[in-house]
Amino acid sequence: MPVITRIIEQKRSPRRRSVYLDGRFAFGCNVNVIARFRLREGMALSEAAVGSILQGEVRQECFDAAVKMLQSRLHARMELRRKLMRREYAESMVDEVLADLTRLGYVDDTRFAKTVTLAAAEHRQHGRQRAMVELLRRGVEKETARRAVQDVYEATDSLAIARRLAEKRAASLKRLDPIVARRRLAGMLARRGFEYDVVKPVIDEVLGDV
Repeated sequence: MPVITRIIEQKRSPRRRSVYLDGRFAFGCNVNVIARFRLREGMALSEAAVGSILQGEVRQECFDAAVKMLQSRLHARMELRRKLMRREYAESMVDEVLADLTRLGYVDDTRFAKTVTLAAAEHRQHGRQRAMVELLRRGVEKETARRAVQDVYEATDSLAIARRLAEKRAASLKRLDPIVARRRLAGMLARRGFEYDVVKPVIDEVLGDV
């Protein structure tokens, strides 16, 4: 069996190593792969072992790609899975990487759902329904999404948010027929995900009861 004769740092990639077998360059890999397979000079490698190492390198690439996505913003598990699958990593490998990320706390759909819902309620000024749709669209399981929306919006004054939005829009609707104005304001609030029991009293308050 060939023997590892050198393991050296790659000049342009400090976290990668070049591995030489019997004096010849054989493959490059991440330092994490070196550690995982306990590669060292003088170690003999079978063909099967080399194959496992190269597969481990692909898995490390998949892991690193997922971490990079998570560094840009939070992702739901299913959302992250879809993105990794589009890069043509093996399904079993993607699931293993996601399991590792979940165990390490990088992927947590409960935390993700609450964070996204808080942003929807406090910054985007969306109602319950739109927040729920957004979570489902991003791959959060329905019950997890429901609990997050319930917890956040129980502590959120949706009526006050809808009222502020309606008051901003009301000035541009004053010249319209009252019925038309109400319909347009109702449509705007509905598109933002506010429910009827919030929309109607707000419209009555801002435009008057017809």
